Amino acid sequence: MVTFNPETSKQLFYSRLAPLHYPIGVLFLILAVRLWQLQILQGAEYALKAEQNRVRTIQLVAPRGNITDRSGLPLVENRPSFNVLLYREAMRDQSDTGRFLTDMVGIKADDFSSRLRRSKGTGLYHPIVLKEDVGIEDISTIDAHKRDHPEIQLGPEPRRLYRYGTLAAHLLGYVGEISEDELSRDTFPGARTGSFVGRSGAERVYNQSLVGRDGVRQVLVDSVGREVGMLDEVDSVIGGELQLTLDLDLQLKAEELLKDKVGTIVAMDPRNGEILALASSPSFDPNTFSSRISGQGWNDIVNNPDNPLQNRAIQNSYSPGSVFKLIMADAGLEEGMVDDTTHVYCTGSAFYYNRVYHCAAKNGHGYVDLDSAIAKSCDIFFYELGKRLGISKIAQHAREFGLGEKTGVDLPGEHSGVVPSPEWKERTQHTKWYAGETISVSIGQGYVLVTPLQILRAVSAISTGTLVTPHIFLHAERQPDALPEWPQQKLPVDEEILNKIRHGMWGSVNGSGGTGHGAEIHGLNICGKTGTVQVIGNEKKKELGGKQAEYEDHSWFAGFGNKDNPEIAVVVFVEHGGHGGTACAPLAREILSVYFAKKTHPALAIASANPAAGIRQ
Repeated sequence: MVTFNPETSKQLFYSRLAPLHYPIGVLFLILAVRLWQLQILQGAEYALKAEQNRVRTIQLVAPRGNITDRSGLPLVENRPSFNVLLYREAMRDQSDTGRFLTDMVGIKADDFSSRLRRSKGTGLYHPIVLKEDVGIEDISTIDAHKRDHPEIQLGPEPRRLYRYGTLAAHLLGYVGEISEDELSRDTFPGARTGSFVGRSGAERVYNQSLVGRDGVRQVLVDSVGREVGMLDEVDSVIGGELQLTLDLDLQLKAEELLKDKVGTIVAMDPRNGEILALASSPSFDPNTFSSRISGQGWNDIVNNPDNPLQNRAIQNSYSPGSVFKLIMADAGLEEGMVDDTTHVYCTGSAFYYNRVYHCAAKNGHGYVDLDSAIAKSCDIFFYELGKRLGISKIAQHAREFGLGEKTGVDLPGEHSGVVPSPEWKERTQHTKWYAGETISVSIGQGYVLVTPLQILRAVSAISTGTLVTPHIFLHAERQPDALPEWPQQKLPVDEEILNKIRHGMWGSVNGSGGTGHGAEIHGLNICGKTGTVQVIGNEKKKELGGKQAEYEDHSWFAGFGNKDNPEIAVVVFVEHGGHGGTACAPLAREILSVYFAKKTHPALAIASANPAAGIRQ
């Protein structure tokens, strides 16, 4: 029988366990050392890395709404682009980052420092835009070095694409980055630092209809700034589409006609004020402003002596020349100083207030009545009429046709022009009005100044009897807060009087010896009036010797078609173009021809038949 001895068993257990004491001790020692290393030696490093694993909020920029012509043909769209972004929280060495950007991405050191300085007020996790709209070379470089420089990222951002380049640039406008001053004054509600907003034209006026709603994506980033997961995403919403009254076919033709000229062509539906074409030359390419324009690029534009940013249709005021005789005709008829029996004998010159005034026809027109005076543009007839009317009555009737005031067009920067009067001269020049000054005003010279759009509005009123408000807005997918209104007012002029003026305008284009014969279109009753404006006097021209381009006369044509059913009114103005009948009337004929050809044969439409015509590549 075997007896169990507890004491012997215990000793046996410990003797077998003894060899494990050392390995277990070593294991615990290793664990203790590692724990000490992690918590003491590397504790700060790992705490920083843990701190750097956090949420990054990425702004998803919403594209602006498209802009189309009246038929829905696209004029302004968006194209994809990428910006170079810096995430400061992932930047380990500013000097190293700066060298990489300078050597590899072409960003100047001063520009890098400047953008860092300007961004101090923004949140740490808000990216800094370092370079906009980069090309494939920069994209490839940044992608190849993303492990070494995770602080440098590419951010997508839609850019404006003006499909036809310079076409209708003054009407469409352009976009640019919002300024700090505009942000502080809340000029563009909802905009933030770096936002692109409308700077001119339709882009400016209808900015709030065109802007979209930015989206946001929240991602988790690791200690070196790499995205390791997405937490949430709210898609951006594209801005509303804006449809303009513009007719692309007419606009293309107007731009073509103004090539290498300085001037403007504007066409409008006289019945409702819808602008069908508005071309101002020289023009500019609004695509230039879709990214941040360089200082040199901006200087090249603003220092151009021909002022390409100037919208000559509404921002430049000119003497109207003989186009103003239409207003004079109305004043004479309304005041009872002209009737069917009124005749003036034109010898080519006349003497008023101790000075000789000449007619454009050096040998005179002989006996002329109102009808032939308008058609042949007889200066002597209107000198006599102006002398009898006096400046105050002339000013009164000019204002009835909207001259001397803004038209109300929905474009920024419109000028009001000048309708002179004794009160105006006393207020602005602190001197009295002299009777001899009325003689010059009678033929649209002297102090009277108008914009081409004002003349278009006045001629439209002659054609319909109603003074309309010109406008470019047709429809918006996202309506403005305050819907636009286009007031109209009936002219305080008898229809019989307007008919007499229209008949004289018809004779100018279609009659024998009419100055506007260049606008005649067989089978159509086009009405019009030419104008030629002296830049300097004839005596001064003789002193200078010979013709010099900068001293050539300015030229006008204003008209509409058809006489008894007006659908379109056109004004053409060319700086230093010479005689209106030769410089402008043929251009008006081209615009009118395209308009009426489209009505008869829609397949002839330039843009509709060839959607790629003139598109900027």
